[in-house]
Amino acid sequence: MLNAQSGKVTVLGSGVALGVYIPALLVDYQFRKLGLDSETVILENYYTGESLEKLKAYKKAYHNNFSVALMGHRMTKDVSPNLDENLVNHLLQTWQRDNRLNFVVWSGLWMPILEKYRTKIFPQKLNLDICRIDADISATFKIHQDSDRDYEEVWLWNWEQKRLIYEIPVTEQPPIPYTHRSNRCVIHGGGWGIGTYQKRISELEEQGICLDIIAYYVDEVAKQSNHRYFMVDPDWFPWIKNSKNLHEFPPFGEVTDLNNKNFQTKEENHCFYDLARQSKAIISKPGGGTLIDSLSSATPVILLEPYGYAEEKNAAIWEYLGYGISYEKWKATNYSFKILEDLHHNLLNKRSLIHYPQHYANKLLAVSCKV
Repeated sequence: MLNAQSGKVTVLGSGVALGVYIPALLVDYQFRKLGLDSETVILENYYTGESLEKLKAYKKAYHNNFSVALMGHRMTKDVSPNLDENLVNHLLQTWQRDNRLNFVVWSGLWMPILEKYRTKIFPQKLNLDICRIDADISATFKIHQDSDRDYEEVWLWNWEQKRLIYEIPVTEQPPIPYTHRSNRCVIHGGGWGIGTYQKRISELEEQGICLDIIAYYVDEVAKQSNHRYFMVDPDWFPWIKNSKNLHEFPPFGEVTDLNNKNFQTKEENHCFYDLARQSKAIISKPGGGTLIDSLSSATPVILLEPYGYAEEKNAAIWEYLGYGISYEKWKATNYSFKILEDLHHNLLNKRSLIHYPQHYANKLLAVSCKV
């Protein structure tokens, strides 16, 4: 471990979207591999039971109707009324007892809690890294822009600057050469299975394109098909810890029917990534988690309709940099795999980026050496 003076690192994520849950777990794992004392805390652990049940209902509604999901995104608001005050107060007491000062924040929904904690520990200062998973300030942070700006912004990609800055490598394995990959594309709708991806499956099937489809419910699995189906264990929730009292990557695996489910999870990264790195392309809405997978595996993204304004910017920067192509433009090329291979090579030839977990560890080590 680093010098104790550097302090424990608290990685703040949320289960409301796997695009902020999985990156939190990735950096937490890599921090610990680098010798940091690190812990992931998921916001929904501090919801009331009633609020959690409502969240489950929203997930189902958003999956079933993308218009409802888009309306919900436009209505993003402070979740403080959903929180259990006693649980939050106990959390803040624990942080204060441990003298927690180092926080890596992936969801803006944590900002009111951090402001409350900042008041409790004054005049000590927090060391906050605010991580931008999107190419614009995402909705959960935008609703809390009046919060204290005493933090460091960590942009993975920034549309205004038209560039990538930091990266979170999912694994240390190099990308698989394009010619060695299976002749398939993976298609999904993010952690909640939202968007227009299901409408594209029949079109692609007509073109003879084999798909690895990420289903959301078992009844979405077609029994007779050239496609393969995978899914996250429907009984798993991000806010429930495993037998080791740790948050884990989503249990994931291939599904053929109700009785044939083989869900697995790993300590170091999400199992979906292993599928994505073997694919010719990821067909998906442009969520931040998808872009992390794309960048790390050099797998191009065929961009479906975005979920809100921030994902619009994600799509824009991926097209601008030559790492992705909109579905409609790809369709206009008669579904060319040669174009996808060109995008793959663009990803391979990307300029050097800042390795965020290593950068953060170096930063804390520099602080501890000064003490």
